[in-house]
Amino acid sequence: MIEFGERALETFAKVNDNVEKLEENYDLYNSVLMSLVQLGENVNLVGEEIKEKYQGINWNKHRRNRNRNFYVHVYGAVNIRRLGEYLHKDVPELVENLKMIERKVR
Repeated sequence: MIEFGERALETFAKVNDNVEKLEENYDLYNSVLMSLVQLGENVNLVGEEIKEKYQGINWNKHRRNRNRNFYVHVYGAVNIRRLGEYLHKDVPELVENLKMIERKVR
């Protein structure tokens, strides 16, 4: 999951974290959305034990329509402002939380 979040953020950085520029670049836009789809798919695989142990993470936010289902089923109607908010705030937060979990598990 960390890898998909980081890929989305690295690709977003190629347009200086500017969501309008991202939308104008078809290949980068698709790359970011695919990484977010994969991120959402992998969040679905997180076990209940981990979710219960780390209740401070809003797991549902990353499963909901803001990423995987929304991008897959309503691709042409992606709200670019919400996508930008998700990339600026939620994805970095999730990546940091996942890294923290990974350190604790090792």
